[in-house]
Amino acid sequence: MQFKKVVPYKIRRLIPMLGMAGATLFMGGCEKEEPIVPTRDVEITFDIWGNEGTLYKDDENGNRGPSDLALYYLNDPTVRDIYYVPVGSWSNFTSSSITALRKVTLETIMNYSPRFKARGDFTFMVGEASKVPEDSLWYVSKGWTINKKFTEQQKQR
Repeated sequence: MQFKKVVPYKIRRLIPMLGMAGATLFMGGCEKEEPIVPTRDVEITFDIWGNEGTLYKDDENGNRGPSDLALYYLNDPTVRDIYYVPVGSWSNFTSSSITALRKVTLETIMNYSPRFKARGDFTFMVGEASKVPEDSLWYVSKGWTINKKFTEQQKQR
């Protein structure tokens, strides 16, 4: 006597299907969802003359750190990143001034928090930034550009 009954499911498919059915029994149904807080990016502009108060502040020991405005934004949960943007002309900066700005002020501030970012263009006197290539590369690695307007004018010629 022979039995030939056709089973509608193949055995090799049956095991994964039972596994999926069993897994749904252990999965949680509804979980409490955390409210999504919208975040935003902010910019802090600074110029050659008004650095104190917007870019940095010195404490009673003479140590340089971020300004009160930057610290306020750093503690605000709705702020994602804080961008430092230079404004105005920086054409009276010599190569030694470019190095001093980096080492004394900007490097200290940018190392304070990974949320501090750079944006914008420094318009140094043409040729001055190339005298200190390590500083120029540092500015560019953080996100600033150097003499972008002059570079674009050279490309158009």
